[in-house]
Amino acid sequence: MAHVYIYTDGAASPNPGPGGYGVVLLYGKHRKELSCGFVRTTNNRMELLAVITGLESLKRACQVTIYSDSRYVCDAVNKKRLDKWQLNRWRLSSGHDVKNVDLWKRFLVASQPHEIRLCWIKGHSGTPENERCDGLATQASRQRDRNEDDGFVEDAAGPGKAFHPKQRVGDEVCRKCGSPVERCVPSRKRKRGQTYYYEWYLRCTGCRTMYMVDEAKRAIPADGTAG
Repeated sequence: MAHVYIYTDGAASPNPGPGGYGVVLLYGKHRKELSCGFVRTTNNRMELLAVITGLESLKRACQVTIYSDSRYVCDAVNKKRLDKWQLNRWRLSSGHDVKNVDLWKRFLVASQPHEIRLCWIKGHSGTPENERCDGLATQASRQRDRNEDDGFVEDAAGPGKAFHPKQRVGDEVCRKCGSPVERCVPSRKRKRGQTYYYEWYLRCTGCRTMYMVDEAKRAIPADGTAG
């Protein structure tokens, strides 16, 4: 079997927002680059679609080493989360639906003929082909003739609307268990003596791990008027 190396990257800015993916395929002296932009999508969808597109471009069964900087994609495959999602009929242990099911099913079909090794690499760390994919993805996300991502579903709150006290956050997942996270507003913003508080925090819908986010951190004025 031929051994093909595939480098991938996806982008969406803001997330969700205009996005794109970039792919570089290497086989011996041969090289192929692929990219595509979308009007509105998410970063995770583009990361996953980049991998799918690379696999779908192969014309025969191959040994494939894929390099991606997406923990979302790599952990779902390497940590067998994808297997569990299928067994549970695409439902998480929290009861929520698995996100991006349309693309995960497409990934399963695209990967079936091949022997695949999926490797995580740190983004923006100087890996030439990864940097090239990043450039392709960013360029595609900014071009005028972008496609519609038919599988993208807007969060219930919708763009520009105030978030619900327990609103799902894009397609971000917990670093521990892979379940979706939700944005929550604390009932009390501060305690006596604090010089700062968190306006909101993220909580895993599965294992309930809490994540404090720097962008939610607010300073308390000296007169203590906040909260």
